[in-house]
Amino acid sequence: MELVDSSLSVSEVNRLIKAKLQDSSDFKNIWVRGEISNHSQTNSSGHVYFSLKDQTSVIKCAFFSFQAKNYRGTPLRNGMEILVYGSISVYEPGGYYSLTVQKIEEIGEGDILLKIEKLKKALLDKGIFDVTHKRPLPKFPKRLGIVTSPKGAAVEDIIRIATDLNPSIQILVSPCLVQGDGAEVSIIEAIKELNDPKWEVDVIIAGRGGGSFEDLMAFNQEAVVMAYYHSRIPIISAVGHEIDRVLTDLAADATTPTPTAAAKLAIPNVSDTLIRLDEMEDRIKSALTNVIRIGKEKWAGLITRPVFQNPKTLLEIRSTTLDELMTKISLLGKNYLVRKQSEFQRFDNLSHNWKSYLERIHNKFTLAEQRLEHFSPLGTLKRGYSVVRNQNKQVLSSIHSIKENESLEVFLSDGKLLVEVKEKI
Repeated sequence: MELVDSSLSVSEVNRLIKAKLQDSSDFKNIWVRGEISNHSQTNSSGHVYFSLKDQTSVIKCAFFSFQAKNYRGTPLRNGMEILVYGSISVYEPGGYYSLTVQKIEEIGEGDILLKIEKLKKALLDKGIFDVTHKRPLPKFPKRLGIVTSPKGAAVEDIIRIATDLNPSIQILVSPCLVQGDGAEVSIIEAIKELNDPKWEVDVIIAGRGGGSFEDLMAFNQEAVVMAYYHSRIPIISAVGHEIDRVLTDLAADATTPTPTAAAKLAIPNVSDTLIRLDEMEDRIKSALTNVIRIGKEKWAGLITRPVFQNPKTLLEIRSTTLDELMTKISLLGKNYLVRKQSEFQRFDNLSHNWKSYLERIHNKFTLAEQRLEHFSPLGTLKRGYSVVRNQNKQVLSSIHSIKENESLEVFLSDGKLLVEVKEKI
Protein backbone atom coordinates (compact mmCIF):
# COMPACT_ATOMS: atom_id res chain seq x y z
CA MET A 1 0.00 0.00 0.00
CA GLU A 2 1.48 3.35 -1.06
CA LEU A 3 1.70 6.17 1.47
CA VAL A 4 -0.69 9.03 0.83
CA ASP A 5 1.13 12.32 0.39
CA SER A 6 -1.40 14.05 2.66
CA SER A 7 -0.78 11.70 5.62
CA LEU A 8 0.13 13.29 8.96
CA SER A 9 2.61 12.28 11.57
CA VAL A 10 1.58 11.83 15.19
CA SER A 11 3.30 15.04 16.13
CA GLU A 12 1.48 16.94 13.41
CA VAL A 13 -1.85 15.60 14.63
CA ASN A 14 -1.12 16.65 18.19
CA ARG A 15 0.05 20.02 16.99
CA LEU A 16 -3.18 20.60 15.07
CA ILE A 17 -5.26 19.55 18.10
CA LYS A 18 -3.27 21.89 20.30
CA ALA A 19 -3.79 24.79 17.90
CA LYS A 20 -7.54 24.12 17.69
CA LEU A 21 -8.06 23.88 21.41
CA GLN A 22 -5.77 26.64 22.59
CA ASP A 23 -6.86 29.08 19.87
CA SER A 24 -10.55 28.51 20.51
CA SER A 25 -12.21 31.06 22.75
CA ASP A 26 -14.49 28.27 24.02
CA PHE A 27 -11.60 26.81 26.03
CA LYS A 28 -10.02 30.02 27.27
CA ASN A 29 -10.71 31.66 30.63
CA ILE A 30 -13.42 29.23 31.62
CA TRP A 31 -14.83 28.27 35.02
CA VAL A 32 -15.02 24.52 35.74
CA ARG A 33 -16.71 22.96 38.75
CA GLY A 34 -15.74 19.52 40.11
CA GLU A 35 -14.39 17.36 42.92
CA ILE A 36 -10.65 17.00 43.56
CA SER A 37 -9.07 13.56 43.23
CA ASN A 38 -5.50 12.27 42.81
CA HIS A 39 -4.13 15.41 44.43
CA SER A 40 -0.32 15.73 44.53
CA GLN A 41 2.27 18.48 44.90
CA THR A 42 5.93 18.41 43.91
CA ASN A 43 8.21 19.59 46.70
CA SER A 44 10.93 20.90 44.43
CA SER A 45 8.90 23.01 42.02
CA GLY A 46 5.80 23.69 44.07
CA HIS A 47 3.53 22.74 41.17
CA VAL A 48 0.17 21.20 42.16
CA TYR A 49 -1.47 18.48 40.08
CA PHE A 50 -4.92 17.03 40.54
CA SER A 51 -8.00 15.88 38.67
CA LEU A 52 -11.47 17.36 38.64
CA LYS A 53 -14.31 14.87 38.41
CA ASP A 54 -18.04 14.58 38.50
CA GLN A 55 -20.25 11.50 38.30
CA THR A 56 -19.14 10.50 34.81
CA SER A 57 -15.98 12.36 33.70
CA VAL A 58 -12.51 13.46 34.78
CA ILE A 59 -10.15 16.20 33.58
CA LYS A 60 -6.51 16.66 34.58
CA CYS A 61 -5.47 20.01 36.08
CA ALA A 62 -2.12 21.75 36.55
CA PHE A 63 -1.79 24.56 39.10
CA PHE A 64 1.72 25.90 38.52
CA SER A 65 3.67 27.36 41.40
CA PHE A 66 3.66 30.97 40.18
CA GLN A 67 -0.17 30.86 40.36
CA ALA A 68 -0.51 28.46 43.28
CA LYS A 69 1.47 30.77 45.60
CA ASN A 70 -1.37 33.26 45.41
CA TYR A 71 -3.96 30.74 46.64
CA ARG A 72 -5.02 31.57 50.23
CA GLY A 73 -7.97 29.23 50.65
CA THR A 74 -8.34 25.92 52.48
CA PRO A 75 -5.52 23.49 51.63
CA LEU A 76 -6.52 21.42 48.63
CA ARG A 77 -7.37 17.78 49.33
CA ASN A 78 -9.15 14.87 47.70
CA GLY A 79 -12.93 15.08 47.92
CA MET A 80 -12.99 18.84 48.08
CA GLU A 81 -15.39 20.53 45.62
CA ILE A 82 -14.01 23.66 43.97
CA LEU A 83 -14.43 26.16 41.12
CA VAL A 84 -11.38 26.37 38.87
CA TYR A 85 -10.64 29.28 36.53
CA GLY A 86 -8.22 28.65 33.64
CA SER A 87 -7.71 27.55 30.06
CA ILE A 88 -7.35 24.25 28.23
CA SER A 89 -3.81 23.39 27.15
CA VAL A 90 -2.41 20.43 25.25
CA TYR A 91 0.74 18.58 26.20
CA GLU A 92 1.89 17.77 22.70
CA PRO A 93 4.52 15.06 23.43
CA GLY A 94 2.07 13.06 25.54
CA GLY A 95 -0.97 13.68 23.38
CA TYR A 96 -3.28 14.68 26.22
CA TYR A 97 -4.99 17.87 27.31
CA SER A 98 -5.37 19.41 30.71
CA LEU A 99 -6.73 22.51 32.40
CA THR A 100 -4.09 25.07 33.30
CA VAL A 101 -5.41 26.64 36.50
CA GLN A 102 -5.07 30.34 37.20
CA LYS A 103 -7.17 30.58 40.36
CA ILE A 104 -9.37 28.43 42.59
CA GLU A 105 -12.47 29.11 44.66
CA GLU A 106 -13.61 26.62 47.29
CA ILE A 107 -17.19 25.33 47.25
CA GLY A 108 -17.22 22.40 49.71
CA GLU A 109 -16.88 18.66 49.99
CA GLY A 110 -17.63 16.62 46.90
CA ASP A 111 -20.73 14.48 46.73
CA ILE A 112 -18.90 11.20 46.02
CA LEU A 113 -16.52 11.36 48.96
CA LEU A 114 -19.35 12.43 51.25
CA LYS A 115 -21.42 9.45 50.14
CA ILE A 116 -18.54 7.09 50.84
CA GLU A 117 -17.99 8.59 54.29
CA LYS A 118 -21.70 8.28 55.08
CA LEU A 119 -21.68 4.65 53.90
CA LYS A 120 -18.57 3.96 55.97
CA LYS A 121 -20.23 5.35 59.09
CA ALA A 122 -23.43 3.39 58.46
CA LEU A 123 -21.53 0.13 57.99
CA LEU A 124 -19.41 0.88 61.04
CA ASP A 125 -22.54 1.38 63.14
CA LYS A 126 -23.86 -1.99 61.93
CA GLY A 127 -20.68 -3.73 63.08
CA ILE A 128 -19.57 -4.70 59.59
CA PHE A 129 -15.98 -3.67 60.38
CA ASP A 130 -15.88 -5.09 63.92
CA VAL A 131 -12.77 -7.06 64.85
CA THR A 132 -14.97 -9.68 66.52
CA HIS A 133 -16.35 -10.63 63.10
CA LYS A 134 -12.90 -11.23 61.61
CA ARG A 135 -12.47 -14.92 60.84
CA PRO A 136 -9.11 -16.51 61.71
CA LEU A 137 -6.98 -17.53 58.77
CA PRO A 138 -6.36 -21.30 58.45
CA LYS A 139 -2.88 -22.31 59.62
CA PHE A 140 -2.36 -24.92 56.91
CA PRO A 141 -4.65 -24.28 53.92
CA LYS A 142 -4.81 -26.91 51.20
CA ARG A 143 -6.52 -24.80 48.54
CA LEU A 144 -6.11 -21.07 47.87
CA GLY A 145 -8.68 -19.00 45.99
CA ILE A 146 -7.72 -15.80 44.16
CA VAL A 147 -10.22 -13.09 43.18
CA THR A 148 -8.62 -10.53 40.88
CA SER A 149 -8.01 -9.60 37.28
CA PRO A 150 -6.44 -12.55 35.42
CA LYS A 151 -4.13 -10.11 33.68
CA GLY A 152 -1.24 -8.32 35.30
CA ALA A 153 1.64 -9.06 37.62
CA ALA A 154 -0.43 -9.28 40.81
CA VAL A 155 -1.96 -12.71 40.17
CA GLU A 156 1.37 -14.02 38.89
CA ASP A 157 3.14 -12.79 42.03
CA ILE A 158 0.57 -14.47 44.30
CA ILE A 159 0.84 -17.80 42.46
CA ARG A 160 4.64 -17.69 42.39
CA ILE A 161 5.05 -16.85 46.09
CA ALA A 162 2.36 -19.35 47.18
CA THR A 163 3.94 -22.24 45.29
CA ASP A 164 7.42 -21.29 46.53
CA LEU A 165 6.18 -21.43 50.13
CA ASN A 166 4.20 -24.65 49.64
CA PRO A 167 4.73 -26.57 46.38
CA SER A 168 1.69 -28.76 47.12
CA ILE A 169 -0.77 -25.85 47.50
CA GLN A 170 -3.76 -25.95 45.14
CA ILE A 171 -4.76 -22.62 43.59
CA LEU A 172 -8.07 -21.60 42.02
CA VAL A 173 -8.35 -18.26 40.24
CA SER A 174 -11.81 -16.72 39.96
CA PRO A 175 -11.22 -13.90 37.44
CA CYS A 176 -13.11 -10.62 37.68
CA LEU A 177 -13.03 -6.99 36.65
CA VAL A 178 -11.48 -4.72 39.26
CA GLN A 179 -12.43 -1.37 37.72
CA GLY A 180 -14.77 0.12 35.19
CA ASP A 181 -18.31 -0.81 34.23
CA GLY A 182 -19.43 -4.16 35.55
CA ALA A 183 -16.63 -4.43 38.14
CA GLU A 184 -19.02 -4.43 41.09
CA VAL A 185 -21.05 -7.40 39.86
CA SER A 186 -17.94 -9.20 38.63
CA ILE A 187 -16.22 -9.03 42.04
CA ILE A 188 -19.34 -10.24 43.86
CA GLU A 189 -19.80 -13.19 41.51
CA ALA A 190 -16.13 -14.18 41.80
CA ILE A 191 -16.32 -14.27 45.61
CA LYS A 192 -19.62 -16.17 45.47
CA GLU A 193 -18.12 -18.77 43.13
CA LEU A 194 -15.18 -19.51 45.42
CA ASN A 195 -17.55 -19.82 48.39
CA ASP A 196 -19.19 -22.81 46.70
CA PRO A 197 -18.37 -25.82 48.97
CA LYS A 198 -17.58 -27.99 45.96
CA TRP A 199 -14.30 -26.09 45.43
CA GLU A 200 -13.16 -26.71 49.03
CA VAL A 201 -11.33 -23.37 49.19
CA ASP A 202 -9.73 -22.61 52.59
CA VAL A 203 -8.75 -18.95 52.15
CA ILE A 204 -9.29 -16.23 49.53
CA ILE A 205 -6.94 -13.48 48.40
CA ALA A 206 -8.92 -10.62 46.84
CA GLY A 207 -6.47 -8.53 44.85
CA ARG A 208 -7.03 -5.05 43.57
CA GLY A 209 -4.81 -2.51 41.92
CA GLY A 210 -4.00 0.99 43.04
CA GLY A 211 -4.72 4.03 41.03
CA SER A 212 -7.10 6.92 40.86
CA PHE A 213 -10.04 7.36 43.16
CA GLU A 214 -12.35 6.47 40.29
CA ASP A 215 -10.49 3.23 39.55
CA LEU A 216 -11.19 2.01 43.08
CA MET A 217 -14.88 2.93 43.22
CA ALA A 218 -16.07 -0.68 42.85
CA PHE A 219 -14.41 -1.51 46.19
CA ASN A 220 -16.35 1.27 47.91
CA GLN A 221 -19.74 -0.09 46.87
CA GLU A 222 -21.95 -1.45 49.67
CA ALA A 223 -22.81 -4.64 47.77
CA VAL A 224 -19.12 -5.51 47.34
CA VAL A 225 -18.38 -4.72 50.99
CA MET A 226 -21.21 -7.04 52.08
CA ALA A 227 -19.88 -9.79 49.78
CA TYR A 228 -16.62 -9.62 51.75
CA TYR A 229 -18.56 -9.59 55.04
CA HIS A 230 -20.83 -12.56 54.24
CA SER A 231 -18.09 -14.77 52.75
CA ARG A 232 -17.92 -18.00 54.74
CA ILE A 233 -14.25 -18.25 53.73
CA PRO A 234 -11.68 -15.81 55.23
CA ILE A 235 -10.69 -13.06 52.79
CA ILE A 236 -7.34 -11.28 52.62
CA SER A 237 -7.47 -7.92 50.87
CA ALA A 238 -4.30 -7.52 48.80
CA VAL A 239 -3.82 -3.78 48.33
CA GLY A 240 -2.16 -2.58 45.18
CA HIS A 241 -0.81 0.60 46.72
CA GLU A 242 -0.53 0.96 50.49
CA ILE A 243 -1.67 4.58 50.46
CA ASP A 244 -5.03 3.56 48.99
CA ARG A 245 -7.76 2.56 51.41
CA VAL A 246 -11.24 1.42 50.44
CA LEU A 247 -14.19 0.05 52.39
CA THR A 248 -13.54 -3.57 51.41
CA ASP A 249 -10.18 -3.34 53.20
CA LEU A 250 -12.08 -2.68 56.43
CA ALA A 251 -14.50 -5.57 55.84
CA ALA A 252 -11.80 -8.11 54.94
CA ASP A 253 -10.50 -10.51 57.58
CA ALA A 254 -6.94 -9.30 56.93
CA THR A 255 -5.32 -6.61 54.81
CA THR A 256 -1.81 -6.59 53.37
CA PRO A 257 0.04 -3.79 51.56
CA THR A 258 0.91 -5.92 48.51
CA PRO A 259 -0.23 -9.13 46.76
CA THR A 260 3.13 -10.69 47.67
CA ALA A 261 2.52 -9.99 51.36
CA ALA A 262 -0.96 -11.52 51.04
CA ALA A 263 0.48 -14.76 49.68
CA LYS A 264 3.02 -14.91 52.51
CA LEU A 265 0.27 -14.31 55.07
CA ALA A 266 -2.06 -16.95 53.61
CA ILE A 267 0.44 -19.73 52.96
CA PRO A 268 2.84 -20.93 55.67
CA ASN A 269 6.39 -21.75 54.68
CA VAL A 270 6.54 -25.55 54.58
CA SER A 271 10.30 -25.60 55.20
CA ASP A 272 9.95 -23.44 58.32
CA THR A 273 7.06 -25.59 59.54
CA LEU A 274 9.10 -28.79 59.15
CA ILE A 275 11.98 -27.21 61.07
CA ARG A 276 9.62 -26.19 63.89
CA LEU A 277 8.17 -29.72 63.98
CA ASP A 278 11.66 -31.18 64.27
CA GLU A 279 12.41 -28.78 67.12
CA MET A 280 9.17 -29.73 68.87
CA GLU A 281 10.00 -33.44 68.45
CA ASP A 282 13.41 -32.88 70.04
CA ARG A 283 11.84 -31.00 72.96
CA ILE A 284 9.26 -33.77 73.51
CA LYS A 285 11.95 -36.46 73.42
CA SER A 286 14.04 -34.49 75.90
CA ALA A 287 11.06 -34.01 78.21
CA LEU A 288 10.14 -37.71 78.09
CA THR A 289 13.75 -38.72 78.73
CA ASN A 290 13.81 -36.45 81.76
CA VAL A 291 10.54 -37.92 83.07
CA ILE A 292 11.90 -41.47 82.68
CA ARG A 293 15.15 -40.51 84.42
CA ILE A 294 13.30 -39.00 87.37
CA GLY A 295 11.07 -42.10 87.55
CA LYS A 296 14.09 -44.41 87.59
CA GLU A 297 15.69 -42.34 90.36
CA LYS A 298 12.53 -42.55 92.45
CA TRP A 299 12.27 -46.30 91.86
CA ALA A 300 15.90 -46.80 92.79
CA GLY A 301 15.30 -44.87 95.99
CA LEU A 302 12.29 -47.01 96.86
CA ILE A 303 13.83 -50.41 96.27
CA THR A 304 16.83 -49.56 98.46
CA ARG A 305 14.63 -49.05 101.50
CA PRO A 306 15.03 -51.73 104.17
CA VAL A 307 11.41 -52.84 103.94
CA PHE A 308 11.93 -53.84 100.30
CA GLN A 309 15.30 -55.45 101.02
CA ASN A 310 13.87 -57.58 103.84
CA PRO A 311 10.04 -57.71 103.84
CA LYS A 312 10.19 -59.89 106.98
CA THR A 313 10.91 -56.75 108.97
CA LEU A 314 7.24 -55.79 108.49
CA LEU A 315 6.19 -58.96 110.33
CA GLU A 316 8.91 -58.58 112.92
CA ILE A 317 7.82 -55.04 113.78
CA ARG A 318 4.20 -56.08 114.04
CA SER A 319 5.10 -59.26 115.97
CA THR A 320 7.12 -57.22 118.42
CA THR A 321 4.24 -54.83 118.86
CA LEU A 322 1.84 -57.72 119.35
CA ASP A 323 4.18 -59.35 121.93
CA GLU A 324 4.34 -56.10 123.82
CA LEU A 325 0.55 -55.88 123.80
CA MET A 326 0.30 -59.50 124.97
CA THR A 327 2.77 -58.83 127.77
CA LYS A 328 0.85 -55.78 128.86
CA ILE A 329 -2.47 -57.65 128.77
CA SER A 330 -1.00 -60.58 130.69
CA LEU A 331 0.55 -58.28 133.25
CA LEU A 332 -2.69 -56.39 133.65
CA GLY A 333 -4.55 -59.67 134.09
CA LYS A 334 -2.07 -60.95 136.65
CA ASN A 335 -2.11 -57.69 138.54
CA TYR A 336 -5.87 -57.82 138.57
CA LEU A 337 -5.80 -61.37 139.93
CA VAL A 338 -3.26 -60.43 142.54
CA ARG A 339 -5.42 -57.56 143.65
CA LYS A 340 -8.45 -59.80 143.77
CA GLN A 341 -6.53 -62.47 145.70
CA SER A 342 -5.48 -59.86 148.20
CA GLU A 343 -9.05 -58.80 148.57
CA PHE A 344 -10.14 -62.41 149.03
CA GLN A 345 -7.55 -62.98 151.70
CA ARG A 346 -9.44 -60.48 153.84
CA PHE A 347 -12.53 -62.56 153.53
CA ASP A 348 -11.35 -66.02 154.71
CA ASN A 349 -14.71 -66.64 156.23
CA LEU A 350 -16.49 -66.46 152.90
CA SER A 351 -18.43 -69.54 151.92
CA HIS A 352 -17.08 -72.19 149.65
CA ASN A 353 -19.40 -70.93 146.86
CA TRP A 354 -17.63 -67.61 146.79
CA LYS A 355 -14.26 -69.33 146.58
CA SER A 356 -15.52 -71.45 143.72
CA TYR A 357 -16.73 -68.33 141.94
CA LEU A 358 -13.35 -66.67 142.29
CA GLU A 359 -11.65 -69.80 140.97
CA ARG A 360 -13.86 -69.70 137.88
CA ILE A 361 -12.92 -66.08 137.32
CA HIS A 362 -9.27 -67.05 137.68
CA ASN A 363 -9.73 -69.87 135.17
CA LYS A 364 -11.38 -67.53 132.69
CA PHE A 365 -8.47 -65.13 132.81
CA THR A 366 -6.06 -68.00 132.41
CA LEU A 367 -8.02 -69.27 129.40
CA ALA A 368 -8.09 -65.79 127.90
CA GLU A 369 -4.32 -65.58 128.27
CA GLN A 370 -3.93 -68.93 126.54
CA ARG A 371 -6.26 -67.87 123.70
CA LEU A 372 -4.32 -64.69 123.14
CA GLU A 373 -1.18 -66.76 122.92
CA HIS A 374 -2.97 -69.16 120.59
CA PHE A 375 -4.02 -66.42 118.12
CA SER A 376 -0.65 -64.70 118.00
CA PRO A 377 0.79 -64.86 114.40
CA LEU A 378 4.15 -66.00 115.67
CA GLY A 379 2.46 -68.53 117.91
CA THR A 380 0.61 -69.90 114.90
CA LEU A 381 3.83 -70.20 112.92
CA LYS A 382 5.55 -71.94 115.87
CA ARG A 383 2.84 -74.56 115.87
CA GLY A 384 3.86 -75.67 112.38
CA TYR A 385 1.67 -73.43 110.24
CA SER A 386 2.91 -71.13 107.50
CA VAL A 387 1.80 -68.01 105.57
CA VAL A 388 1.78 -68.09 101.74
CA ARG A 389 1.91 -64.92 99.55
CA ASN A 390 2.03 -64.42 95.80
CA GLN A 391 4.28 -62.00 93.94
CA ASN A 392 1.72 -59.21 94.51
CA LYS A 393 2.19 -59.64 98.28
CA GLN A 394 -1.32 -61.02 98.67
CA VAL A 395 -1.83 -63.67 101.39
CA LEU A 396 -3.35 -66.82 99.84
CA SER A 397 -5.95 -68.87 101.65
CA SER A 398 -7.33 -71.01 98.80
CA ILE A 399 -5.78 -73.29 96.24
CA HIS A 400 -8.01 -71.66 93.62
CA SER A 401 -6.02 -68.45 93.96
CA ILE A 402 -2.84 -70.20 92.89
CA LYS A 403 -1.68 -70.87 89.33
CA GLU A 404 0.67 -73.61 88.19
CA ASN A 405 4.32 -72.55 87.75
CA GLU A 406 3.60 -69.47 89.87
CA SER A 407 6.33 -68.32 92.27
CA LEU A 408 5.23 -67.99 95.90
CA GLU A 409 6.70 -66.86 99.24
CA VAL A 410 6.21 -69.19 102.25
CA PHE A 411 6.77 -67.67 105.69
CA LEU A 412 7.71 -70.11 108.55
CA SER A 413 8.47 -69.36 112.16
CA ASP A 414 12.19 -68.94 111.54
CA GLY A 415 12.42 -67.70 107.93
CA LYS A 416 11.00 -67.49 104.38
CA LEU A 417 10.97 -69.88 101.40
CA LEU A 418 10.62 -69.03 97.69
CA VAL A 419 8.78 -71.90 95.97
CA GLU A 420 7.35 -72.62 92.50
CA VAL A 421 4.05 -74.44 92.08
CA LYS A 422 4.46 -77.59 90.01
CA GLU A 423 1.01 -79.08 90.38
CA LYS A 424 -2.29 -78.39 92.14
CA ILE A 425 -3.89 -81.51 93.70
